Amino acid sequence: MTHPLRAAAAIAVPVLVGTLGLGAGIVVYFPGWLSFDSAFQYWQVRSGHYSNLSPVAMTALWALVHQVWPSTGAMLCLHLALYWAGIVLLAHEFWTTATSRSLAILVAGPVPPVAVIFGHLWTDASLIATMTFAFALTIAGWRHRRRWLLLLALPVIGYAGAVRHNSLVAILPLCLLWVHAWRLAAARHADRPLPRRPWLLLGGAALILAFAFAGARVLDRLLVEERVSTWAIGALWDLAAISLDTGTLVLPAPSLTPGTSLATLRAAYTPLTTVPLFYGPGRVRNGLGAELFSADELAQVRQAWLDAILAHPMSYLRHRAQVSRHLFGSQKTALEGLFFAPTVVPYRDNPPPAPALSTWSEPWAALVRRTRGWLVFAPAGYLLLAAFALAWGVRHRTEAAGTIALALAGSGLLLVAPLTLFAPSAEMRYCGWLYTSSVLAAGAIAATRGPGAFVRRAARGR
Repeated sequence: MTHPLRAAAAIAVPVLVGTLGLGAGIVVYFPGWLSFDSAFQYWQVRSGHYSNLSPVAMTALWALVHQVWPSTGAMLCLHLALYWAGIVLLAHEFWTTATSRSLAILVAGPVPPVAVIFGHLWTDASLIATMTFAFALTIAGWRHRRRWLLLLALPVIGYAGAVRHNSLVAILPLCLLWVHAWRLAAARHADRPLPRRPWLLLGGAALILAFAFAGARVLDRLLVEERVSTWAIGALWDLAAISLDTGTLVLPAPSLTPGTSLATLRAAYTPLTTVPLFYGPGRVRNGLGAELFSADELAQVRQAWLDAILAHPMSYLRHRAQVSRHLFGSQKTALEGLFFAPTVVPYRDNPPPAPALSTWSEPWAALVRRTRGWLVFAPAGYLLLAAFALAWGVRHRTEAAGTIALALAGSGLLLVAPLTLFAPSAEMRYCGWLYTSSVLAAGAIAATRGPGAFVRRAARGR
């Protein structure tokens, strides 16, 4: 093959492979699976009555998309398009040949737990899609020293930081990478190399974080009508666990209903999820809907939670260790609803879903049910991969591959770190970005031993 044909194939073939991945996702999943959370968001999109049960960023974006294409499938297609565009662009930046780029796409794109998550209209899918695309734009802007690519990445980074309660910390490494790339792009037109000033790196990253946080707060203040305190759900779960471990009821009075006792807590408690605590005789009040806590009652819940942790730290840590074991370990014994929800949950006046494009969704869901206990679905494996990539990145931090691996692995680990203390259930989707970020970080490392050109270049060079 002549050089011009080889160069054209190096672009066209990977794009074709990525397009096939995008098409496969749409054909299998369209119009998308809606769990309760997704169905509630869809109702908000249609009605214009917003809640902060989930961060409002995705709901607001969905409402804009809904104006153009009023179907749940629109958001599904947007998520898949952003994700596969990011995967193809990263393969293009890491590798140079059609074969190496195509193989990279086939390995990094259809990571099994990520493939399952993308069938749902979850904020987790939105986070994976936008983080992948934002990293791709940032790394491309770094390689080509193009500030317009970096400017395109900024709103995507801001959205990613606002779409999940814990995603703001996950964008920190990406913000640092973005500022570093911007400085190198600026140096392209400078007469001499820019001086190393770490405070500029940290200050720039802090500004982007502030932009994401402020954007989320503005959307919340402008749109949300029904305000709930979701943190209280996890706090009450912790208090129920401490009560059972110590044999003393430490739940505050506002959270009790007639008949709440250690016996009813014991019958309802599970380290997998909070939900059973809030149903049945002697249930715990959940603080949602018609049971909203007042400001004074929330203060009592917060104080009871802090007092119980200080008085019984080992009880609290034992509970959180159990939750973490289920969250990061094998998914074989998890409740199916904590793993995936291949259905459309009816909610109020939501219309029935659009017709599916194929009958492949059901066989795929059946395959996932049979294999969800496999190691490839266990978050622990991706934790180890991310930890390895992080250590490798620290050691090779003066090289481009090390910087990229450090940012990707650090981002995934920062996303899941708060879950050990604050996760309200052991749901597989909570680790969504960790799956992708760890695989991409490993890809950056692998590219140092292949035909990749950019990742072997010194990170601080021009």
